[in-house]
Amino acid sequence: MITFRTYTILLAWLALYSVVLQAQTTTKDGVALSWERTIEVVPDSIQNGAWTLPAHTITVFESDGGWVMDQWKDEMKPVSQSVSGSKPVRVTGALVPAMGDQPLLLLATSESDKKSKLGRLTVAFAANDSMVAEGDPARTMRELAVRLNKAVVQQQIDARQKMLDKASGKLSGAQSDQAKINKRLNKANSDLEKHKRKLSKLQGNKAKVQGDVHGLEKKFAVTNDPKDLNRLTKARQRLAKVETGIAKEMRNGSKIQAAANKQQENLPKATDNLQDHTESREEIQRIISELKRKQDAIR
Repeated sequence: MITFRTYTILLAWLALYSVVLQAQTTTKDGVALSWERTIEVVPDSIQNGAWTLPAHTITVFESDGGWVMDQWKDEMKPVSQSVSGSKPVRVTGALVPAMGDQPLLLLATSESDKKSKLGRLTVAFAANDSMVAEGDPARTMRELAVRLNKAVVQQQIDARQKMLDKASGKLSGAQSDQAKINKRLNKANSDLEKHKRKLSKLQGNKAKVQGDVHGLEKKFAVTNDPKDLNRLTKARQRLAKVETGIAKEMRNGSKIQAAANKQQENLPKATDNLQDHTESREEIQRIISELKRKQDAIR
């Protein structure tokens, strides 16, 4: 027996599963990543003044009626004498190879289904205002449906390609930033090593000069010779100079260490930024690949 608690948990699990499944099959902005539709051509009709002409209707998914009509009109303009009017749009002198060599009169209407996010296009192929054209309009409309649905996906691919180009630019910038930080850090570490060697040498010199001073101090205390005093004075001057050099080098070392610390602090942020841009670029590339497979599946 299913208790109320079990039933509630089951509903929550199903809701979560639905969200995960949705995330796997669509992008964040709702673009489907796979083709789960069927191309169909539905018999229909269009009113042309006093005459009702047989027509056929196709569906273009993830679009709307306005976009579908604009695409169809763009196809017709180069292969017809004129495209005019609305409800229905009237195309005269249209050459449709699949329908024969004779120029045709085409009449078309479109509508949108906003809830389902699709557009429908209805087209009548006529010899004149009252007579239907010979040929296979259903086949022609099916080929049109395939082209227009592929065109929708191509727009989705193009939009992602722009995002990929932008992401690639940001990734390149992040790589450059990380490279600069690594270069500065390496230089700071190299400078620190030089500083340590120089400081060690100065400290060695100080120890030597201090030894000289102590020796001369003892000697002068015994001899009280002005020459020994002169030597002692010069040794003390050398010691003071070495100590000044050591103090200066220690200040320089502090600056170098601060520079190294700053670059060391910046490195994790730059690394995270690089990782984020890498993952973003890879995700966009994955979506483009999915969309190309989706486009290929439209037949």
